[in-house]
Amino acid sequence: MKKLCVAVGLWLCVVAVGPVPVSAQPIGTDITGINLCLYGDCEARGSYAADVYGWPNPATLPFGTLPFVARGVFASTGYFRLNVGDIGADVTSGTATLAYDPFIFQVNAVYAEADGWPRSLPAGVNLRLRTRIVRLAAAVDLGRTSLGAKGLSLGLITALPGLESNSRVSLGSLTLMKTTEKKEIDLTLGLHWRGGKKDWFAVGAFVDRVRNHVTVGGLDFTTGTFHAFGATNAWFTRAGVSLLPFVPMDLADAATPLGELASEVRLGADFEHQNIAVPMEGSRRRQTGYLGVDARVIPDALNPLSDYVRLYVIAGADTNGGWGIGPGIYGNGPLQFLSCNPAYSSRPITGSLGSRLDVWAASCSITIPF
Repeated sequence: MKKLCVAVGLWLCVVAVGPVPVSAQPIGTDITGINLCLYGDCEARGSYAADVYGWPNPATLPFGTLPFVARGVFASTGYFRLNVGDIGADVTSGTATLAYDPFIFQVNAVYAEADGWPRSLPAGVNLRLRTRIVRLAAAVDLGRTSLGAKGLSLGLITALPGLESNSRVSLGSLTLMKTTEKKEIDLTLGLHWRGGKKDWFAVGAFVDRVRNHVTVGGLDFTTGTFHAFGATNAWFTRAGVSLLPFVPMDLADAATPLGELASEVRLGADFEHQNIAVPMEGSRRRQTGYLGVDARVIPDALNPLSDYVRLYVIAGADTNGGWGIGPGIYGNGPLQFLSCNPAYSSRPITGSLGSRLDVWAASCSITIPF
């Protein structure tokens, strides 16, 4: 059952900052392009702020769980392989979630490691990156409380402070640059409202505030060694709308195979604003639009395994040239506690690392009601 799926949904931002004196080519916010929505990923989902099955907005947490499992435990795991130019990265994630109507509590741990040659630097120069993130999330469905605000939910995600991301640029055993970024603030606040027949209309928004302390040191062939200190400051705001277009117009008769498919086509559109300030690299702003679709692939009447599994397609694109697609494999009947989501996506990235970032992703979850 699709709505029993617990998607692994946290936004991983891996940011290495500071110049590379030997080449005068900043690595810096090139790595900011590695922004994972750990459920397929951003472009493979399309819409997040209002998508009732997306989790970067923590306020959507109650929707996909509480109506079907008022009390239960969810376990999720994910693996992601990132390739950009000649740099490869492995990301693993584990999530444990507790549903206790009307509340949701979650803990998520992420470990990422990257290694390779930045193409803008001379051959033989190697970049190595490691990051560790632990995030805690909580959300409440206000419609299930004494307030009676039907369809409205609020959510919060915060990362544990003090965890570090480390990067090292080296030539053989010689360290050219070393960066340590210690997390200080990583806080996401979200709200979400849905209503109408089959919750056909949903709107949502969230704001993400990030501040990290940065230490940069290395070798400058003209002045010797150097050290620099500063802070990375970032704001991300995002708002969107999600629709089940066939439901309110009564164009879908669920008794027919075509009607079954049409009644589950969900369309979404998001708008995001980013404001990132990095030591020695100034500030940059960017706006991005996202379009996404989520639809059943095979109606039950034509699926001989419909009593056990249903197949969906998740696809999307953004205005910066990113896109992605992936199947949603959701258990049904005796297997409704299990779901898996492989996906592939591609997006442009700053040229000092490579022309595009490609992501192969796979995440699975299991539901244990009590």
